[in-house]
Amino acid sequence: PMSVKNNMNNPSFVGDELETALKSSAPIAPKQDGQLDSSFSATISMTDCSDSTSSRTPKEAALSGSNNSTSTNDLADTVADALDINNGNAEQESSRLVEYFVMISSVPAKEHNTKKERNARSQRPPNPKRDKMNRSTAAKFELLKAHLPSSTDNTHDDEQDNNIPLLPALEPKITARYPPKDHKDQPLNLRLPQFCHPEGTDIIYPTSQYKMPRVHHFVLTDNMGGKQYGTCLTVYEEFESDDNNSSNNNNISTNEKKKKETYYAPRVLCLLSTYPYLTSFRTYLTQLYRLATMTDCMTAPIERYVQNICCEVPAPPPGAFEVQLEILNTPIRFWAPPANQPIAYVSLPFQVLFECLDINNVLFTWYSLACERKVLLVSEQVSLLTVCSEIFCSLLFPMKWSHLYIPVLPRSLCPMLDAPMPYLCGISRANFPYAVQDISDETITVDLDRNCISVGPNCPELPPLPHKRRQKLEAALKANVGDVFWEARNLDKEDLLKVKNTGKDTTAMKVMLEKAGAVWEDKVRARDDAFNLACAPDAAALDFDDDALAGSDSGVLPKQSRWDGVQEAFLRFYVSSLLDYQKFIPMNSLTNSRRSSWRGKEGRCQLRYNSEEFVHSAPSDFQPFLSELVLTQQFDDFISRRMYNAADAPDMKFFDQSVDAKKNRSKLKFKKVETHFLHSAKARRDLKNIKAVDPSLEGLPDGKKAYSPYKIWPLKFDESLFGTARP
Repeated sequence: PMSVKNNMNNPSFVGDELETALKSSAPIAPKQDGQLDSSFSATISMTDCSDSTSSRTPKEAALSGSNNSTSTNDLADTVADALDINNGNAEQESSRLVEYFVMISSVPAKEHNTKKERNARSQRPPNPKRDKMNRSTAAKFELLKAHLPSSTDNTHDDEQDNNIPLLPALEPKITARYPPKDHKDQPLNLRLPQFCHPEGTDIIYPTSQYKMPRVHHFVLTDNMGGKQYGTCLTVYEEFESDDNNSSNNNNISTNEKKKKETYYAPRVLCLLSTYPYLTSFRTYLTQLYRLATMTDCMTAPIERYVQNICCEVPAPPPGAFEVQLEILNTPIRFWAPPANQPIAYVSLPFQVLFECLDINNVLFTWYSLACERKVLLVSEQVSLLTVCSEIFCSLLFPMKWSHLYIPVLPRSLCPMLDAPMPYLCGISRANFPYAVQDISDETITVDLDRNCISVGPNCPELPPLPHKRRQKLEAALKANVGDVFWEARNLDKEDLLKVKNTGKDTTAMKVMLEKAGAVWEDKVRARDDAFNLACAPDAAALDFDDDALAGSDSGVLPKQSRWDGVQEAFLRFYVSSLLDYQKFIPMNSLTNSRRSSWRGKEGRCQLRYNSEEFVHSAPSDFQPFLSELVLTQQFDDFISRRMYNAADAPDMKFFDQSVDAKKNRSKLKFKKVETHFLHSAKARRDLKNIKAVDPSLEGLPDGKKAYSPYKIWPLKFDESLFGTARP
């Protein structure tokens, strides 16, 4: 069991590579083989949270060919056939690549609520040094202060507040959408503005300071567990205030009235899709905005581009084709893994997670989710929250997270953090002070920017992991991830160890860590920037391609990418843990008989999974984890799908084949042979390339060569500029 040992002075930055050096700085409690190492050892701090008394970093983190290019029209029938392959699958995803293109604009508030506006102006994040709080809330702020914004984060807010009384109140409204009517299977969520403006949607005020465009993602879930992924580009455009209608213009001098000031208000362009192509959609929105407002190369109006992405660009069928479109010479690719390898989408940038957190903290967070604890991710950059949440969910395969899931939590929904159920949520650092009083005492708070973890005082203890399997998992991650965490901070691990092991030159160590901290801080702050050169669209979109082509210089192309290896490491853990799970599925389940009775022997249903026998039959070092796993909702869902789907679902079939591969790999050979389950790198190279059709020019006025640049993005779509969508 996990015994928490407080380390008051060093909460944040641990790398398991420094284990030997760190032992010389602080004592580490002894642990048994396979037991969670919960001692929070001395750490090397690079952040402002180095003096926290509550943030904890578990040292062992819960662990003691060539493409064939073909045009869309030539392969239209083939794509349609491929999309119909899984018509019988109840979990079939939409064949539409994009469900909706929505614009949320800041418009003058219709109802002028003086009290509401006054509260919005004066609202400040809670601060225990300034505000009166009860003991419980003050204690939570003390426990979680490592994750609060630094004092420098809000300096610009005070300057902006001075302008608020002079400006009219605005509110976010959906001013344009395509298609104009809801899809029957995917209706538009009415709470969309809350997620497009997660820091508050009641009242918005223009600002006199221009802000660069920013990107973030969010996820909407329906009552059936279906997901819609949102990608938002927030741009600040000129807003002309009407001084004549301002109720506060009595205090403005005549000279100030004559002086015309420029103000800026946010507008959000949002793509909604059932597919997690987060990086590709980010690239599409930023390039489309650049094309429309900064160039004169637009040969069709914005409406035709919107219609094109929503109706004319198909979603790629699994493992068959790669759909590619191009804006401003930037290729944007969409492809899905093969149907017989239904692991999480390779479009997720796994490297981002391992740059934010070291291997130990990644493993601790994953294991907390595997045991269905309450987990809250925190980051200053909103775009990191959804990306990292989706990666953590993918690492649970073959399980599926089936509890509360809100990767970007709007400020208005902060009370949900006290829900009496497991959850995986994310919150921006700006919103974190507003949520502290609602955070449950059972919550594990994971800071993506500062690489530190705080465990709630009432968080249930985590069971130990099997020792040998834990070691294999760690070894596989180190082999594939490498020094990504250190490289992101411009640190050389060997040089750092040399300085640390000398134990003399503390000044050199301090300088080295300060420089590394500054590098990471600058890098992470640019994550949300839409046009940051460090995150060039073409480079981000092709991360996987670089891995897939690694080794091509030597003439040997790998079947796996490095991130295939990361996913497979977690898959192997579940394969080893559930090696004999099929033996305890009741023989008269619905897979073999359509008739059943709820009243079995001794009044028990005959279709119950024999979980107790399954746990007792497992090796002793697996039993603590399995005892916890079989009580989770995700395991119940996993067994239910296996029993009632007759193992026909692609994900179930793939997992069972992986189990069989592990059982059979050494039966006919005296020496074990390494067997790879995932080959998406090879599959990626074997895909046929479909070039998506460009926006249609049919029906447009003759003689107009360019529709851009637009001075500002239009408030509404011109219905007359939409054409007939091509199939």
